[in-house]
Amino acid sequence: MKRNFIASVEENASGKIEQIAGELRQKGCTIKQILKLSGIITGCSSGNESKLDDLKISGIKYIEEDRQVGALGED
Repeated sequence: MKRNFIASVEENASGKIEQIAGELRQKGCTIKQILKLSGIITGCSSGNESKLDDLKISGIKYIEEDRQVGALGED
């Protein structure tokens, strides 16, 4: 199943954020945004991995599912 994700790049790898995004593309991910100043990559997984942690490659501090957040009281 394809899942939207947010990945945080390790501080010592922030200069390699484009390379890290390229490696995620090679794994079949669609990259939506590369936020260089904050060290964040957003994208969508290929759906071939069993869990998002399978995409945690060298240089990624953490990766988690991107969830939509609504205001309190919304259904």
